Amino acid sequence: MKVVVENTVCLNTGDAAILFAIRHILKSVANEKLEFLVFDSQPEVAARLYPKQQYPDIELRKLPSESIFKYKYDNNTVKNALKQVYNQAVFQALRHLGSGNYLDRRFFSDADRESLALYKDADMVITTGGTYLVENYSLERRINQFKLAEMLGKKTIFFTQSLGPFAKPYNRRNLPPIFARSPLILLRDVRSRDHMLDLVDDPSKCHVVADSVFALADVERIKALLTIGRPAPTGRVGISVRHWHYVQGGDGGMGRYIDSVREIATKLVRDHGKQVTFISTCQGVPEYAHDDSKTANLIVSGLAPEIAKHVTVDASFHSPEHLMAIAKELDFVVATRMHMMIMSLCVGTPVLPIAYEFKTKEVAKRIGVEDVLLDIDTVTPEEALAKLDRFAGDLDRYREVSLKAVLEEHASAMSAADLIRPLLGNSLANGAQPLREDTEQDLARLA
Repeated sequence: MKVVVENTVCLNTGDAAILFAIRHILKSVANEKLEFLVFDSQPEVAARLYPKQQYPDIELRKLPSESIFKYKYDNNTVKNALKQVYNQAVFQALRHLGSGNYLDRRFFSDADRESLALYKDADMVITTGGTYLVENYSLERRINQFKLAEMLGKKTIFFTQSLGPFAKPYNRRNLPPIFARSPLILLRDVRSRDHMLDLVDDPSKCHVVADSVFALADVERIKALLTIGRPAPTGRVGISVRHWHYVQGGDGGMGRYIDSVREIATKLVRDHGKQVTFISTCQGVPEYAHDDSKTANLIVSGLAPEIAKHVTVDASFHSPEHLMAIAKELDFVVATRMHMMIMSLCVGTPVLPIAYEFKTKEVAKRIGVEDVLLDIDTVTPEEALAKLDRFAGDLDRYREVSLKAVLEEHASAMSAADLIRPLLGNSLANGAQPLREDTEQDLARLA
């Protein structure tokens, strides 16, 4: 059975963990061998990080919407008008895919045709979990990808999303037909479900389940930790940071966040006797737009010398498996990246979270650390130190509460298997279908 997983960014270890979790969940219910056709934004680099020899069931391909559509985000009205005309012509050309005629040759390269043929022949199409359907970002690329899947006769399954709210007219016009065609929409929190209520006709297909990465939790280790109580301390604490363009207060807001984390690192060394390692899910890949180690190095550069000698920045790339192995050896983690938080919890390591989007706040509520949650938009050094003291001073209780919650989150994440089981092998739900004949009305809507 061939499963397309689209919209992945495997250069981000958190996103790669989502992919591996989807793979794990589907394999738990599939009665046949699964092949995963993963359509990524930078597949050549991702293939280097996740080689075929190690992951033989995963084939990485270029996301079609990235290569066959035009995107211009400037204020040139003429260019943007022509972009719409071109993209409408691409949808028209899809009728002739593989025919070898002028439209087929004009709009699709050999690589495009190969990728689109794989799409067309797939048994299931899943858009990966994450937080990419929020209006901090332009959604045009994502929407074109969903429309493309529709033109190829597919009904896209939405894996665990944090999404919305949607206020922009373009998004409110284009998303409802896409959601209407989907047979299953998995959401990571009630807030996201509420954002969907006025966009879907059938809310019964929208289910709130835990982030899919909780499916990777080491259940036996967590149960053992809950039985034996406090593990032997290692004297090491991890900190995950990131640059956030949308922080309230702009550069001043980032400065406040950086000062707060710097104070956390200082207190961990000076008052708690810890060795501190900055480590994150987005680092060590030059081709990727984000490198959290740059923010970490900025923080460390401002530490007093007697503190800095106990602090290191791990700037290397780590796969999900390797990152979880590192987290297993830490006493706790201070995490800004949400999937650094989740992967740490999955191996039984408690987390003090710093939220930069509502998704982290929702997870913090469910794992019992909402009272020590820090918010990147409002955090101050004084608040950061106070909550660190509260968290570290009552670590055994926070560990117990969090790990009990992780077992529940694991069960919730795995419940997606029961929701997706009826769609496996169901060609009427999501299988290969003939390429649609477009009407003028269809093309007007899809453009």
